[in-house]
Amino acid sequence: MRILVSGATATMRNLVERHRQHLGVLLTPQNGNRICSLPLPWACDNAAFSNPDDDKFWRLCMNSWDVTEYHPPLWVAVPDVVGNHSETLRLFRWWCDYWRSELGSIPWRLAFVLQDGCRPGDVPWDEIKAVFIGGTTGFKLRKTGDLIAEAKQRGKLVHIGRVNTLRRIKFAHDVGADTVDGTAFSMFPATYIGRACRYLESLEQAPTLF
Repeated sequence: MRILVSGATATMRNLVERHRQHLGVLLTPQNGNRICSLPLPWACDNAAFSNPDDDKFWRLCMNSWDVTEYHPPLWVAVPDVVGNHSETLRLFRWWCDYWRSELGSIPWRLAFVLQDGCRPGDVPWDEIKAVFIGGTTGFKLRKTGDLIAEAKQRGKLVHIGRVNTLRRIKFAHDVGADTVDGTAFSMFPATYIGRACRYLESLEQAPTLF
């Protein structure tokens, strides 16, 4: 599992060799980081939870197009509405139609954001590479088991947002998430990133019963 960090480039550069297998980069429309400034896997968020901006999101997507240094983004999270699955699905359809009309195709691997009310049959599985688990805390921690299982069965990546504590890291690890992110890693990188990576290593090295 990797922790995708938005910003904190200097700290990330210092930690990349020690924790390369557990780190990645999360680009957002607001952070303005240069694409592929670090030799790590990366993905694009839409910042719907904190500060949505369609114009900046569009520019981020275009800047991510045809990137060949290191690799393209793991996924681009299509804009969503926090806590509302039906509106999130409507936005997903709108953006897909818009990209096809403007560009002729969708050149990015998409992540569909799971919000409250979403069930496995509601996800546009054939159009996505990943699911991004958003929604309220209750939904995220107690209502996504079937969705995660379906995603893993279909070979989709699983990302969990708002993972800011060791307890949440363990939750994400235990349910099989591929990547996570949290604002704590950007706001207090020197305090949280190294500690979280070491904790994740300990989880992966712990013996299992089976």
